[in-house]
Amino acid sequence: MNLARPLARGVSRISLNDPTFSDLAGVLTGVKPVTYTDCSPGDVPQLKSLCDRLKLNCLPVEEFLSKRWYHLVQGKTIFLLGRDAKTVKAAALAWRSPENNERWASILGYPECCIGMYMKWLNTLGLGDDLVKMSFYNTKTTGPLDFKLNNIFNYSSRLASGNPKDRLRYEKFIEFNREKSFPSKHVIGWHPCAYDCPESLKKADVIFSFMERHAPAYAAGLREALARPVLFWDKYRYAFLEGRSAAGTVSCKGVAFPRSLLSQALYRRIAMCDTIKAGPRQADFYRGGVLFYSARAGVPVLLGFAADRGRPRGKGASRSRPCGKTGGVL
Repeated sequence: MNLARPLARGVSRISLNDPTFSDLAGVLTGVKPVTYTDCSPGDVPQLKSLCDRLKLNCLPVEEFLSKRWYHLVQGKTIFLLGRDAKTVKAAALAWRSPENNERWASILGYPECCIGMYMKWLNTLGLGDDLVKMSFYNTKTTGPLDFKLNNIFNYSSRLASGNPKDRLRYEKFIEFNREKSFPSKHVIGWHPCAYDCPESLKKADVIFSFMERHAPAYAAGLREALARPVLFWDKYRYAFLEGRSAAGTVSCKGVAFPRSLLSQALYRRIAMCDTIKAGPRQADFYRGGVLFYSARAGVPVLLGFAADRGRPRGKGASRSRPCGKTGGVL
C-alpha cells in the first residue's frame, strides 16, 4: 500500500498485513505499547527493515521463549513490536503462559473493561455467545454504532483453536472470499466490551485519524467496508447490507460483500426485500410494504454500524437478547 505521507524517512509504502496497518498505527501513536504479528519466513527481512526505519524493537517471541504457538497459517512466526525494549520483553514473558492472559492484553494496550469481557468469552471458548454478540448486548447507545469498533472481520483472537469444526468453517469462509484481505479489515485490534465503550472509542479515534493522515484512500475504503448495517446470526453467518438503519429498521438496497456462510435461501430473501425490521423475537422482511418472510428461529441481531455515533441510553439500559436464547455468558 502506498502512503500519502511517509511514516518515516524511506517508509512511503507498507504491506497491508504482518503487521496490519491498524496495529502498526496503534504502536506509532502510543495507543498500543506493543503489538504482535504473524510473519512468513520470506517476509521477515522486510519486517525487520520496516522496524529499523521506524525505530521499533522487533522480537521473534517464539524463538526468544523456545515455544511454538497456534498459527492460522502454518509456517509463520510471531513477532512482538514496540518502541520500548523492556516493555516488549515484558510482553513476551506474559505471553508465555495462559495464566498471564490479562497482563499480556494490558501490555498490548487493550482497555481493562474489554479484557474482562474477553476473559469471560475465553472461559467458554466456542460454547457461549460470540464476541460480537457479547459486545452488542453490553451496548447502551441508541442509534448508529461507530464503525471504528466493528469487529466482525477480526477472527485472529476469536477462533476456538481446539475445535476442528471451527477451523474448517473459517477456512470455508476464507475460500468464499479469496480476493478479500480480512486480517486488515478493522480499526482496533481488540474486541470492545461494548460498541459504545468510551476507552475503545477514544483509542479508535486516534488510530483512525493516523490512518486518514497517512493513507486517506485506505481509510476511506475501510470506512466504506465497515460503516454498514449488518444482520448478524453468528460468527460465520451474517449479511452486510447496502442501506442505512434506524430504530431497528433497515432501508435495504441490497447485500454487500463479503459472502458469509449464510444460506443461499436467506441471501435471496435479503436481496429481494427493501425493508428489514429486527427485534428480539423475530426479523421481518418487506418488499413494497408487504411482509413476505419472518425469521423466528435463530433470530439475528441488527448491528447498525455507521460513520456517525448514536446517543447514550439512560443509565442501566442494555440491548435485548433474542427470545429463547441460550448459552449466554454475561
